[in-house]
Amino acid sequence: MKAMIVIMLMLVFAACGSSGSKKAEETAIDPALQKKMSAPRLQYKDDLFEMKLNIAKTTFGKDEPIVYSASLTYIGEGDSITIWGGHIYIGFSITDGKKFNMEGVNTSELVATKLVKGQTTEYPFIKSGGYSTDDPDADFWRGFYAEKELRLPPGTYLISAVCSFSLTEEVVDSHYNGEVYTTITVE
Repeated sequence: MKAMIVIMLMLVFAACGSSGSKKAEETAIDPALQKKMSAPRLQYKDDLFEMKLNIAKTTFGKDEPIVYSASLTYIGEGDSITIWGGHIYIGFSITDGKKFNMEGVNTSELVATKLVKGQTTEYPFIKSGGYSTDDPDADFWRGFYAEKELRLPPGTYLISAVCSFSLTEEVVDSHYNGEVYTTITVE
């Protein structure tokens, strides 16, 4: 009988413990994301490219449009470089690390694009992504993607611009990993 009571108490404690830890897991932000959110990188530069995140401020009102862009400049040794990827080679993503996640999408065709040394191209933020029609938040996402301007609910978000191209036509092992990001707050 004592063994049965001990087993029942262990099950009760285990159930309580897992329920509490699940709540903590759901509200916890991934440590890698926390690191990015605490250390914005508005500029990325290496031997080939200089990339910048262009944003005038990082605090916005609830219904205020959020305007930003990314710029990319080829700075390598040659007069130009050809990059390979979809038609959109700078992608944007937004996350709060919890429920809001716009990962961005790109097309899968392989297009060659020539970038001239020293010529900066600016890429305004564009929404891209998707959602399932049976998603409990489908109405929110439908409205979000239908509106051209970026407006976010109150919260803290990591916004980023990522290079979505490769350095050779044989795209395997030649993906370029430039990224710029910052944290914004919507009050």
